[in-house]
Amino acid sequence: MSDIRRFDAFSGMDLSDAVGFFSWNVQENKVYGDQVFAFIYGVPYRDLESGAPIEQVIVNVDDGDKQRVAKALHESIISGKKCHQSYGITHVDGRRVTVTGQGRCLRDKLGLPSIYTGSVTAVEVGSGAHSGDPLKTHCLEALKIANSRRHALAARYLSSALNVLDGGKKA
Repeated sequence: MSDIRRFDAFSGMDLSDAVGFFSWNVQENKVYGDQVFAFIYGVPYRDLESGAPIEQVIVNVDDGDKQRVAKALHESIISGKKCHQSYGITHVDGRRVTVTGQGRCLRDKLGLPSIYTGSVTAVEVGSGAHSGDPLKTHCLEALKIANSRRHALAARYLSSALNVLDGGKKA
C-alpha cells in the first residue's frame, strides 16, 4: 500500500513545474526514474527503482505517437545524437498528458550504446476516473496494486473489468 501512496502523492501536482529524470540501461533494458517520471508515465515508482523494461514505460504512449517516438529513440541510440520529442500519453484512468522529452545515449569505453539518459516534462490535458464512476476508480487502484505486485492474472481480469466499465472501449 505504501507503494500506491508514493505513486499517488503527485496526483495534485502542477506538472508544468515538474521535471522527471530517467536513465535507461540499453543493454540490460532497464529504465530507472524518479517519482515525477513514474507519475507522468503511469509506472509504479517501485518498478523504476529496480529497473523497468522500456516496454512497460511506453505502454501508455498514444498509438499515433508510439512508432514515431520509438524510431527517434532508435536513431538517437545508434547515432549518439540528442533526441527531442513531444507526444501524448493516455493512462487507463483516462488521464491525458502531453510529454516533452529530451535525452541522449551515452557510450561505454568500447563505443557501444550504453546508458540513455534524459528528462521529461508534461502538461495535464485531461482526466478521467477521479471525477467519474467510483467502481472504475476502485478497479484502477486494484489494477495498480496487481501490477506493482506482478500479479498478471489479477491485472488481466481487472483490465477486462475496466474495459466493460468503459462500454467495451479499449482501456
